[in-house]
Amino acid sequence: MKQDFADIYSKWESTHDETKAINKKTQAEETRYVSPTVSELRRMSVQDSLDLHQKTKDDAMVRTNSFIDLSFQKKLRKIRIVTGKGLHSPNGEAVLRPAVIEAVRANRNVREVDTNPPASEGGSGALIIILKENK
Repeated sequence: MKQDFADIYSKWESTHDETKAINKKTQAEETRYVSPTVSELRRMSVQDSLDLHQKTKDDAMVRTNSFIDLSFQKKLRKIRIVTGKGLHSPNGEAVLRPAVIEAVRANRNVREVDTNPPASEGGSGALIIILKENK
């Protein structure tokens, strides 16, 4: 008894579920996440910013640590903190900037700090921070 293609395919189709195999492959691709490299993180846009102009040193410290920790919880990877250059500080000497840099470097969620970013990202009055990955 010779079977034609339609009969063979019909029997095969009843025992094989192609949509299930396709969905399984799609789910595997969706769950596979590759974290960006440091180089890719450096090139990406800033995801959130904090401006500390006109803040006291103590207030700036609290806001800096809260902002970094909240950004980490939100799974952000690149943030900016604007400290200003200290041009309006007494004697023209920056107060916030050095204190904020020290606090940022001490934060356990920080991977890298750029203290002199390009003008397009805030220049010398800003800090660009790459956070560790929150898995």
